[in-house]
Order: sequence, then structure tokens, then C-alpha cells
Amino acid sequence: MALAKVTGSFLKLTRRPEARHAGILTFGSIAAQVVLLATAPWLSRLFSPAAFGVFSLLLTISTIGGSVAGLCYEMAVVLPRSRRAAVHLFRLSLLLSLVTPVVVVGLLALVQHLAPRLLGRTLPADFYLYCLAATALTAQLNILSSSHSRAGQYGAVAVCKFSQTLVPAAFQIGLALAGMASEGLLLGRVLGLWASQLWVARGQPEGFRLRDIGGTRIRAMVAVGRTYRDFLLQVPRQLLVRGATMLPAAFLLGAYGPTVAGFYFFAQRLVERPGMLLGDALGRVPLRQFALRVQERKRLTRAALLYTAAVGTPVVAGVVVLALTAHPLFRILFGARWEPSADFAFVLGFWAAVRLTSLPLATLTTVLRVQKLSLMVDALFASRVFVIPLLAAHHASPLTAVAAFCGLSIVYHLAVIATGLFAAIRYDGALTAPARPVAAAFDIVREGETYV
Repeated sequence: MALAKVTGSFLKLTRRPEARHAGILTFGSIAAQVVLLATAPWLSRLFSPAAFGVFSLLLTISTIGGSVAGLCYEMAVVLPRSRRAAVHLFRLSLLLSLVTPVVVVGLLALVQHLAPRLLGRTLPADFYLYCLAATALTAQLNILSSSHSRAGQYGAVAVCKFSQTLVPAAFQIGLALAGMASEGLLLGRVLGLWASQLWVARGQPEGFRLRDIGGTRIRAMVAVGRTYRDFLLQVPRQLLVRGATMLPAAFLLGAYGPTVAGFYFFAQRLVERPGMLLGDALGRVPLRQFALRVQERKRLTRAALLYTAAVGTPVVAGVVVLALTAHPLFRILFGARWEPSADFAFVLGFWAAVRLTSLPLATLTTVLRVQKLSLMVDALFASRVFVIPLLAAHHASPLTAVAAFCGLSIVYHLAVIATGLFAAIRYDGALTAPARPVAAAFDIVREGETYV
């Protein structure tokens, strides 16, 4: 009886508009995954593992820097609040994305100067230029996608995800065939992101178009930024989360050399990177729908658990398939020299599965604005990434170091699940407490509020 009730609720959920939106975004991510798998055999034969090891550092810096370049104000754009405030937050994020990447690349140069052995090599001047461009473009793509998400234009977001995989790969293959060596991976990435940005800038909702930014009042943007200053707590959280995801490749580069880093990064590219694309798709829709449920004073716990079950079931099945096919897949598709990547892919698959499954409950920390509690969890587990250089110093194998890191990461995501579930149960309890309004308890902003 209970199973039939849960099954009925799940089927009802799949017929809701948000399920259709999630399906559109998921289809875009799956298409990007197909492109990634289709272009990987080409790239693996055109570029060496060592070249991918250096490329992993560019992707690490641009991903971490791009996630915080708008100081995370773009996250508030998606939430169903006043349109005027959303427009100012969008424009503020874009302006910040022109400044923050300079700081990020400056910090990279400082680290390279103070600890040149940390990355295992001296970085050339053009590498910093590629990093600066890739970081700014990554941030702007995230910001431009946020306005499409607010307007419910999920098709545009899905195509953007697809283009971010297809267009850079096309440029990288073309540059390699034109005779460009390992630098083709770096330049191709920048050119591909730039082309994707040109596409996603088209069809922006009114008020979010790039040509409208010129009439923005700085004072108005600052006022709205102060109103939503609690979103600044997402900056250290994004640094911790993205850093833990991307820094292992950089640490492997310094500890074991570019070839090992290339093996790890290639596996991450095929497992974790698509997981990040899919995770972004699966996170956008619950974020907005959970916010709407809060606004309508509806319970969250049951809906969040159903989302979790819907996400976790196919992901776990995918990990089982990966475990059975990793070695022959890598040997046949990418060549014998890339087969060591299969072991890394197998270990990363378990981490990616738990991470994706945790996403629906993780979005509740933003919707219910319990960022401080979430930040405490992130800070507690942030040091797990240092297990790689620590084990390398004790002469552990690269696979052992990566397995230890992934194991700690799984524990971290279980803690994230517990945090989101605790926040949902607390919110549902507040709904039945007449003495304290829910909006006051969770600082929910009502539709139509204007701050400037």
C-alpha cells in the first residue's frame, strides 16, 4: 500500500511542468555527454596525456574562478522575487565578472612565484592569458544562463550546455589538425567558450539583454547587492566545493607529473565533468520549484526525497555499467596508452553517483537560506583534497591517493544530504507552528517586493 502510494506520487511528479523542464536540461546534458564521448577518441589520439595534464590546470582555474566571478549573485536571479531586483543582480554579476577573473589569475601568479614547485612546472605568460579569458567567459556563461532559467527558457540553457562541449572540442580538433601542439587544447577551449557566449547572449529576456546594461545605475545595483548579501556566503562555499572537485588534477600534476594528471583528468572528463553538467541541470529546476513551494507554504521534505530517488536510481545504474565496461571501453575507444585512465574512471564513478544523488537536498540550503550551516559542513570537509599530496609524500600510488580522496568526498556528500534533510524537516515543522510565521522563520522574500 505504501509502495503504491509512493509510486503514484512519483508518477504524478513526472507529469508536472518542472519534470518537463528537468527533462529538457537533462537532454541537453546527455547530448553534451554524447559529444564528449564522440570527440574523446579524436582528442586522445591528437594530444598526449601530458598535454591533458597541463590543460587540466587551465580547466581547474577557470572552473573555480568562474563559479565565483559574479560573487554568486546570479544564484538569486533564478529565485522568484521581484523582477527589478533580479535585473539589477544580473547586471551586477556581469560587471563583477569583468573584475574577479583578474584577481583569480593574479592569485595564480602569486602562488607560482611563492611556491613554484607546487604545480611542478613554470607556467608561461600566455597560459595566464588563457586562464584570464576562460575564467571570465565561464562566469559570463553561468550568468547569462541564469536569466534564461528565470524566464523558463530551459531550451536555451540546454543548448548552451551542449555548445560548451561541442564547440571547444571542434576548435581543439581543428587546431590540432592545423599543426598546433598542446597549446591547441588551451586556445580551443577559449575560442569555444567565446562562441558559446555569443550564442547564449541571443534571445535574452527584456531587461537582461547586454545592450540594456549601459543604462544601469551603480547605486541601484549596490543597494540590491546589500539586500542579498547573504548570497556572498555562497562564494566561500563554491570555492570549497569547486576546489575539492577540480584541485585533485592540479595536485596530481605537482605530485606525480603531467602524465598521471592527464590520465586522471581524462577519466574525470568522461565521468565527473558530464556529472557536473548533469548536476547543474538537475539543480536548477529543484532550486526554483522548491522556492515556489516555500512561497506557497507547501511542505518540502517529501518532494525533496522524491527528487532524490528520481535522480539516484539511474545514476547508480550508470555506475554499475561503468564498473563492468571501463577497461575495454578505454582500450578500444582511446587506445592502449589511455587504459590507465580506466582505473581512475571506476573510482570517480562512485563519487559522481553520490554527488548527483545529493543535489536535490543540497539546493535546499539556498532556498531555505541556511548557507551558514552548509558552509560549516563544506569547511569541515574542505581539507580532504590535501590527502593527495599527503599520500604522495608517503610514496603512495596515484590510484590510492585518488581513492582516498573520493572516499572522503562520499562522506562529505552524505553530510550534505543530512544538512538539506534537516533544513527541510525544520521548515515543515515551522509550517504547523502558528506562533511564528514561516516567512519570518526562514527570511523568505515575497513576490513583488521591491528594493530600489
